[in-house]
Amino acid sequence: MTTSLGDAATAFVGVPARTQTYRNLLYLLVAFPLGTAYFVVLTAGLSMGTGLAITVFGVPILLATLALAHVLTNVEAVLANRLLGTDASSASLNADDGLLAAAKRLVTAPRTWLGLVLLFGRFVYGIVALTALTTLVSLSVSMLAAPVTYSTAYHVGLQLGGASVGPFESGTLVVDTFPEAVGVAVAGLAVGVVSLHLLNGLARVWGVATEALLGTATTN
Repeated sequence: MTTSLGDAATAFVGVPARTQTYRNLLYLLVAFPLGTAYFVVLTAGLSMGTGLAITVFGVPILLATLALAHVLTNVEAVLANRLLGTDASSASLNADDGLLAAAKRLVTAPRTWLGLVLLFGRFVYGIVALTALTTLVSLSVSMLAAPVTYSTAYHVGLQLGGASVGPFESGTLVVDTFPEAVGVAVAGLAVGVVSLHLLNGLARVWGVATEALLGTATTN
């Protein structure tokens, strides 16, 4: 029991030393720009294709948008596999039996529509990831920086209710001595470790969602 508790404590505190942690952080960091790009491009393609559906251009635009979504879905699978260690499957577009047959497979394949769900969901996830990343990292860094900022006019940190984290010159928590600032920095270490676990969990959630929507390579 003691060994198990010790191993658990070591694993908990050792999260900053794990390479996977930084892969997860990178995945969260690119989530917003990628999600935004997916949303803009796919929304434009689907809207234009739908608007021109009664003309000769509408259907080709819609098919091209679905084909692009298929490619982007594979990109997402590869990205999740490389950074999150998932086993999401990829699928190729086969046009050996003609473009008409390939277009029919593209439209009728469940993966096409599940991929669209994943890509549009990436936009929402990107907003959540960016918010969590900036908030938790900013809070941790500002607390760790307390010993060098507590007596300066340079403000780093966040206002958390009545507590000011940064130069500590206002609020119910006022830190204006070096020992107090060191205490805040020590607390910042704990906040940083917990924040990394929360961010790791947020990354794993999308990894699980990606596998659930796209299937795994072993079962595809």
